[in-house]
Amino acid sequence: MSLHVQTLGSQGPDLVFLHGWGLSARIWESLAGRLKTRFRCHLVDLPGHGESEAGPAGLNNWVDAVMNTIEQPAVFIGWSLGGLVALGAARRYPERVQGLVLVATLARFVREPGNDYGMKTQAIEATRRGLSEDFSTTLSEFLMQQVLGEPGAARAVRSLRNDLMDQPPARDALERGLDILFEADFRDALPGIVQPALVVAGARDRMAHPDAMAAMVDTLPNAEFWRVDRAAHAPFISHEKPFADRVAAFAWDCAKPGRDA
Repeated sequence: MSLHVQTLGSQGPDLVFLHGWGLSARIWESLAGRLKTRFRCHLVDLPGHGESEAGPAGLNNWVDAVMNTIEQPAVFIGWSLGGLVALGAARRYPERVQGLVLVATLARFVREPGNDYGMKTQAIEATRRGLSEDFSTTLSEFLMQQVLGEPGAARAVRSLRNDLMDQPPARDALERGLDILFEADFRDALPGIVQPALVVAGARDRMAHPDAMAAMVDTLPNAEFWRVDRAAHAPFISHEKPFADRVAAFAWDCAKPGRDA
């Protein structure tokens, strides 16, 4: 299965951008516009999102679809659900992942005994029910939750909604994405993910708590943590320029010849 990819830039190291649940690769266009003179930016539509067909269900199948589409070694930048796909790529294809930028991503997104952070099971199931009862309202409310508390929240919501309305995802893809959020658990796998990692948390994130992301850094062997003040779940939108600068410095370091993971 081949996914739809938009590539910006023609020189420099390769960056692969993986979006969050319900959206598409278009959400990265503004950020990639800042990076395209120094990097080749590959903006991937995940299965059933944007212009990509749905394909098989399951995280491993989504990871394989991405890696069948992007064959060269790259730094993978994953936001929320996209971060789980990036972690899966690092685990299944370690030789092709030069580094990871994990944005608002948790090793385990479901709150349960032994995991005090993440989303409550009831919230995920309510979102699943809402998809069949009121598709557009459910997605709009989910998007609003991602930017509550951010400066410039109105701009962020417009960006997210424009992406959503212009390229609405397939409903079965949304269901499969929720299944991945509900089922994925990388807690035991983190010590074996040795690629350099930049873990980016919004200080006001209500979905991926910054303390949980800081704990991930303690488990990943080669990770650094960046808590973005006044940001919520989408710091690459609310703090685009500093985000671009930090990612550029990190990615150049990952792509140095002979860099050991």
